[in-house]
Amino acid sequence: MFRNYLKIAIRHLQRNKFITAINVTGLAVGMACCIFIVLYVRDELSFDKFHHNTGNIYRVTRFISRNGVTEYDAPTQIALAPAIRNEVKGLKEVTRVFIPGVLQIQVNDKKIKETKVKFVDPGYLKTFSFGVLSGKSADLLKAPYTAVLTQSAARKYFGNESPIGKSMLVSNSYNCLVTGVMQDMPQNTDIGTDVAISFSTFLSESLKAGIDYEQQWFNFLDNQTFIQVDENADLANVQRDLTAMAEHYTAGISRRLGVKFGLNLQPLSHIHQRPQGDFGKDNMPMLWIYLAIGAFIILIACFNFINLTTARAHERAREVGLRKVLGAEKKSLVLQFLTESSLISIISLIISLLLVIALLPAFNTIAAKNIKLGLSIDSVLLTGLVLLAAVVGLLAGSYPAFYLSSLLPIKVLKGKFATSHSGIFVRKALVVFQFAVAVAMIISSFVVYSQLKYWSNKNLGFDKEHLVNIRMDGVSPAVADHYKAKLLERADVKSASLNSMLLGNSIDSNNPIVEEGKDDKEGFVAGIIHGDFDLVKTLKLKIIAGRNFDPAMRTDSNNAFIVNEAAVRSFGFKDPIGQRIEWRPGSKGVHGTIIGVVADFNYQDLKKAVTPVLYMIKPEYASNLTLRLAPGNHTAQLAELEELWNSLSPDLLFQYSFVDQDLQNLYKGESTLGRLFGIFSGLTILIACIGLLGLSILIAQQRTKEIGIRKVLGASAAHLSVLLTKDFLKLVLIGSVFALPVAYFGMNSWLQRFVFRVSVEWWIMVLAILMVVIIAIVTISLQAVKAALVNPVVSLKTE
Repeated sequence: MFRNYLKIAIRHLQRNKFITAINVTGLAVGMACCIFIVLYVRDELSFDKFHHNTGNIYRVTRFISRNGVTEYDAPTQIALAPAIRNEVKGLKEVTRVFIPGVLQIQVNDKKIKETKVKFVDPGYLKTFSFGVLSGKSADLLKAPYTAVLTQSAARKYFGNESPIGKSMLVSNSYNCLVTGVMQDMPQNTDIGTDVAISFSTFLSESLKAGIDYEQQWFNFLDNQTFIQVDENADLANVQRDLTAMAEHYTAGISRRLGVKFGLNLQPLSHIHQRPQGDFGKDNMPMLWIYLAIGAFIILIACFNFINLTTARAHERAREVGLRKVLGAEKKSLVLQFLTESSLISIISLIISLLLVIALLPAFNTIAAKNIKLGLSIDSVLLTGLVLLAAVVGLLAGSYPAFYLSSLLPIKVLKGKFATSHSGIFVRKALVVFQFAVAVAMIISSFVVYSQLKYWSNKNLGFDKEHLVNIRMDGVSPAVADHYKAKLLERADVKSASLNSMLLGNSIDSNNPIVEEGKDDKEGFVAGIIHGDFDLVKTLKLKIIAGRNFDPAMRTDSNNAFIVNEAAVRSFGFKDPIGQRIEWRPGSKGVHGTIIGVVADFNYQDLKKAVTPVLYMIKPEYASNLTLRLAPGNHTAQLAELEELWNSLSPDLLFQYSFVDQDLQNLYKGESTLGRLFGIFSGLTILIACIGLLGLSILIAQQRTKEIGIRKVLGASAAHLSVLLTKDFLKLVLIGSVFALPVAYFGMNSWLQRFVFRVSVEWWIMVLAILMVVIIAIVTISLQAVKAALVNPVVSLKTE
């Protein structure tokens, strides 16, 4: 029986090649989109779920509340992990993971800028399932100045030789002994690294610089703390002990600053989607939006199939009538039509898989992923593909199957068949839904693009053009000053400043500042910039009150501050110039006078508000040299700057970046979102218009005699084109109207995540509707004009 159904289905599909092609194309594109989205979401949800004890591993996150405003974030104090080890019960392991940024690593004459490097405690390799291949596991990462490499890193630095027992020079400052090798880490981890250096190394180097981070409870570097809870431990008790411990160590400074400090536990599997902790920014809604887009695209493709099948009901009606008269049951007719839809679904799935394989490299580039889909598809994905084909086949074929199988043979064979009002209504409703989704996605794409453009063009409070940051890590103050002086002798270097701020990132040093003589609780935390006399000039900051630092005034070097407007607002000063304030990084404060106020400038991304900043003259703390270059060939300029660098500091690599590019990189996630929205909205329109084209062809065929009569009675081709087009345009416009509130409220909700944002403008919605209407008109008109130009003699011969 099934063989017979299959044979009939194949014959029918071959007989109607054009409509079959339309259905297969729409479904294949829709399925390909759906597969891409599922692969993306699946990869996002897989992060750090491969560890053996994932369910028992938590990241300790922190919150700080002040004046009713609570900020959540992941970085915690260096001192936190030792305190947890001593005072919190029910834990197996505690480990810190500190991200220093880019470090230079040198082996023999080979120097490499290493971006995948972390300082970690010994518990790192015990807590996480990064398999150790060589070295004594129990002793790894305990001793200062030891490191563990992945296989790839070991080959990169030591070739085919064993790295065990060999030394690496880090930042041209200290040597690390390689004591172990671990497996290469999977791509889907946020805590992996290629080079793991013992945390005690970082502490030892900090002590050499006079800083004991394990005694500082309000210094938040890029350090994260992880714990592994014992299987029998009560998580509520662990949280209670953490809260009590945090209160014990931070109560004094919290009262002085007038803030509430606390700790939360975040499951390891939540980290990727909630990078600031479970109460911070949540990216999970975006994954649901992607899945919804995939579902809508599949539905649109299925609706095309339903529309085209029901629109051709009059062609299949006689077949249904004859088969019913010859004894066919409704069940067999339903199975016949479902076989046809399932066959189309299977063909579409095969084509969609070929599209996915061909386009996966491009998709990885767009989505910033490294998803692989080889010949060996895992069982879960294979099951999903089979279900996708089955669901699409049933979804697309069910309504036409039951609709066609319910036709009465007596009416059909008498030639009295007419499309029912309910069938026409369903067809119109599906077209409305298709274009509502298309318009909503186009509006969303425009809003995302407008937000990105706004971020790109917004006045940041400084001039970002032609600004270059050169990293000065490991460079002595004397060499840094000499290099700066040499650069300023060049005509193509307009200005230069040594400073501790890397534009595009938060300022690392955040400490309390307070009005002189006042209690700590009346102060607030500010970002501290250490720099030379040229920072304001180099960045082109706007001084709105007072003056800039002056090298001729001795007190400016140790007894003066420049603050931003946010700091003035926090102090509540009406006239800040001349006010005495104090910076309190520890037990001993630094006093000074406010000599100038600069306009607020966005030193970090525009998703965040401008926070208070204190700027003082201390170039010896600089870790960065900011240059303003003259317009020109920057590649050639930087090559010459590197040559000068190598002559003065041959042991360190020349590391630079353009500020405008660094700032642009802060919006990678939103840029990816915009690209994906643009692509998927374009494909949505494509699928909807493919269906619209097929539908217009069928409707024109059904109205062939009407068109002929109207032409004989004097109707022009233009009039007939409008006649065949207007009904479809009404549906497109109705769908557009339904899309407006959904897109408006949805994108407004997305924009609320950002401090600096655009609004959903009316012209964006109008433009999206116009785009869809024009595309629809072009699509329909192709067939409408063709039908209107047919010789009426030919049309009237058609029955």
